[in-house]
Amino acid sequence: MRACVAGLAMAVVLAMSGGAALADEHPADVCFEIAPELLGPGDWETVGSAVDRSVAQRPALFPSPRIARTPTRLDIDSGHLTEERGHGSCLVPGFEWTSRFEREFIVAGADQLFEEAPKTPGFSSSGTIEWYPEENRLRTRLQFSGPLGIPNGACWVDDVLTVDDATGAVGTSRARDLDTSPFGSVVCDRFFSYLPDGGAGEQTVSLLPESVALADGSELRFVVRDVVVAEDALVVSGRLQRD
Repeated sequence: MRACVAGLAMAVVLAMSGGAALADEHPADVCFEIAPELLGPGDWETVGSAVDRSVAQRPALFPSPRIARTPTRLDIDSGHLTEERGHGSCLVPGFEWTSRFEREFIVAGADQLFEEAPKTPGFSSSGTIEWYPEENRLRTRLQFSGPLGIPNGACWVDDVLTVDDATGAVGTSRARDLDTSPFGSVVCDRFFSYLPDGGAGEQTVSLLPESVALADGSELRFVVRDVVVAEDALVVSGRLQRD
């Protein structure tokens, strides 16, 4: 959760390892939930305001956000997806807070950011987000072709997500690679420059604040203890720390 989204979002579940499945067919694009017994009077309002500001700073990812509030949960629909979105608990058992980012949201946000990315004259391109739950990895991939199909190729950024115990944040092993001719490397250079803060995985886990200043002068930190790339979502969970 370190860098702000700079280009791709891309931009937290449970039906897989260690989580409980949501009851709704279409859960909110982003769910953020805290165990209710851990919040003091006024804390949740402060946290909610911080999340509101984070969402407002990312209009490409949240073009027309709708935020539903419960006493300890925020359900955020981005505006990318048209079907009716359901809401439900996303707190992973055994943790004090959870952020859940739906796969459909990550893909839709990435599509928008690919659309807005600077283009290389003479080339056509398309972007995809490839999902590798067994490796806890997301790949942000650009496929392109030039005049008459030559030069053509692909370039990509891999984000392998882990927990950095030293910092209490999500750790990312980032790798870049390409498969093209020397004439096509200009496209990949532009693509990599567009992603200075990593690909969809690394940028998604930075969408929500990692700490919030409370009214009493203390700071509430969201210390990460688990990050999971599931089949249907990216989920980050952890404990709260007051400094």
